[in-house]
Amino acid sequence: MWPDDSAAMPQSIGVADLGCSAGPNTLFLVSAAITAVRRRCGFIGIPCSEIRVYLNDLPDNDFNTVFRQLPEFLRHSDDAGGNVFVFGAPGSFHGRLFPAESLHLAISSFSLHWLSQVPRELVNGELVNRGNISTGRTSSPAVNDAYARQFRGDLTLFLSSRGKELIAGGWLLVSVKGRSARDMTSERCVINNHSTHVLNTMAARGLVDPARLDSYNIPIYDPCTEEVHEAVDAEGSFEVMSMDSYETEASDPAGFARAMRAVHEPMLARHFGDDGIDMDEFTRMAEEHLDGLSKEGRYKGIFVHVVSLRRRN
Repeated sequence: MWPDDSAAMPQSIGVADLGCSAGPNTLFLVSAAITAVRRRCGFIGIPCSEIRVYLNDLPDNDFNTVFRQLPEFLRHSDDAGGNVFVFGAPGSFHGRLFPAESLHLAISSFSLHWLSQVPRELVNGELVNRGNISTGRTSSPAVNDAYARQFRGDLTLFLSSRGKELIAGGWLLVSVKGRSARDMTSERCVINNHSTHVLNTMAARGLVDPARLDSYNIPIYDPCTEEVHEAVDAEGSFEVMSMDSYETEASDPAGFARAMRAVHEPMLARHFGDDGIDMDEFTRMAEEHLDGLSKEGRYKGIFVHVVSLRRRN
């Protein structure tokens, strides 16, 4: 990824983490990038380049928590030379964030399945997704198609924006939560609909308003391999250098139930109101559901696409 000779190594290298979030693993990816740059500089026998690190997420991300981690992070990064500079970059990655050709490497991990918005057909009531909160085996073809179009448009905008911000030959590395087959109705298609099941069960037990649940849709889409490849090829800024897809190990049911709560609680609170849903009950029922699947041998991990893209000259 990095040049093999000192003349080609930039004096200042721009690295962006797109969708950095705020948690214990926020700085893991940029730490790996910094280590790779330092090793390359050491290998070719030159002082380490300056490294500009940009941490991006939506403006309501808890950047204060992220910034409080930086002093310890820089100490552990052995930044005695003071050549690592870290910046916050709030904003949507579905659009431009950085000056033209200012980045050498952009990374996005488990963020691109988030859409810029729920498809407009569901927002304006043209389509109703009864019994589902995004796409799924029982969603209508029209709903699944609306989500697929939204994902295609969002990914195209993401790629065209990064194509302007990365230098020619720069790298874009992404891992995307997805599904294993194009046909969502196929039994062999690995797709995660646990939250839908939990919310439908809560509605059936009178724990949430069924009518309100029918209008609850979330901006998430799990693409198949072909959809990612087709969008990259059609947009044209990048060459696919590698693409691997695999199913992860299933997580501990209790831990995954807590993760489901962390993801959904803000959206559920906005839609149902603080008193409209008991999140402790949501978590308990999620764990119960996942534990039952585990005992039946039907609890699967998530499906992931890992893509390495290089900016065309």
